[in-house]
Amino acid sequence: MHRCLLFCLIAGAALAADPVTVRFRETDALFQNPGQGWMCGASAQQPRFPCSVVYVRFSWVDVEPEEGHYNWSVLDGPIAAARKRGASVAFRVMTASAHTRGYYCSPKWLFDAGCKSFEYTAGGDDPTSGGARIARIEPDYADPLYLAKHGDFIRELGKRYDGQPGVEFLDIGSYGIWGEWHTTHPVEWSVRRQIIDMYLQAFRHTPLAMMSDDAEAMAYALPRGAGYRRDGVGSPWHEQNWIGSAKYRNVPGFANAWQAAPVVFEWYGDYAYLMKRGWSFERAVQFLLANHVTLINDNVGKVPDEAMPQLRELARRAGYRFVLREVTHAARVRAGGNLKVKMQWSNAGVGRLFHKLQLHVYLLDAAGKAVAQSAGGADPWTWLPGAIDSTDSLHLPADLKPGEYSLAVAMVDADGKPAVKFAMDAPETDRMYRVSAVKVE
Repeated sequence: MHRCLLFCLIAGAALAADPVTVRFRETDALFQNPGQGWMCGASAQQPRFPCSVVYVRFSWVDVEPEEGHYNWSVLDGPIAAARKRGASVAFRVMTASAHTRGYYCSPKWLFDAGCKSFEYTAGGDDPTSGGARIARIEPDYADPLYLAKHGDFIRELGKRYDGQPGVEFLDIGSYGIWGEWHTTHPVEWSVRRQIIDMYLQAFRHTPLAMMSDDAEAMAYALPRGAGYRRDGVGSPWHEQNWIGSAKYRNVPGFANAWQAAPVVFEWYGDYAYLMKRGWSFERAVQFLLANHVTLINDNVGKVPDEAMPQLRELARRAGYRFVLREVTHAARVRAGGNLKVKMQWSNAGVGRLFHKLQLHVYLLDAAGKAVAQSAGGADPWTWLPGAIDSTDSLHLPADLKPGEYSLAVAMVDADGKPAVKFAMDAPETDRMYRVSAVKVE
């Protein structure tokens, strides 16, 4: 009794000798949570899994068909459509693409102005080589005209979209076929660095993802805050030439880059293509999880029923996945007092949260209205995979009426709106979870 009395005097609130502890189980549900999990194409009317990010890859010519005249609808349309279904958009600029229907990916006016170029032919029966096998044009990336005009374009792109809430991240593209940083017409490092700097200068708020085919570019971009993207999952060669290999030995912090910025992956080809090459789908899934994937681009095509459990597990664990395992608090509290709430959380995903969200604890009345709210005693931005202990407290209004109240938790955005679904078996309304009951006296 003395121990309880001492606790009451310190807290100024608790009236119960024993605290209340409520435990929860993890569910296997898939969620559309911000910046995590499945990434679908803009044309996907019914995504395979809940889709949090819509991915758009576009040709420079489509947005700037005439110099200085911009067709922003190429991006504004998908951003608006994604917003309606609670998703954001990520995109990449291409200046050369083996999937264009015609000759140009960079605008014709660039070459008419004298930009040096190379003609190439790609495509054919192998879908990973491109579309129709036709002649196309690739700019000489070292040409000062290309660097100046494309730099102008990236600057305008940043003015319009940097920091826009509807934009999740931007690939550092613009170089090589599909903007993937591989080309048969490579240029020296000083030029490639200029292209990266275009993005770093134009996008200071929206996250950037460096294409991983160029190790020198990775070594430059990662320490400057960029995440990375690998378009080649499923290929044993890509898996062998990765972290710890000779190619990437000079990329500082590569193994831990997932803790600082998003990690994005795309399949080398669809499921049928991987099977045709004799590659292991299970190994590819494990490669993604082992590399702390944040988002997976859904280009894997039709997957047979027997492989779907692996794909679901991948979508479930990509990025962060928060579970409240246990909450402990006093059973009763006085109006005007403080209620201390101890929580045991788990990040059951393989990655991190990269949205600035805050965890809050609430006291709700019978109508579901919040009568008290914590100041936010935890920063989920720092929650790596594993167990997390968190403590928060609620100060109750002095005029709060006696009675039964619900204790609730939510992870909220800058506007105070609950934004994240938790993988836990607790009642939920609009992403706010009722986790216990408290008696106010």
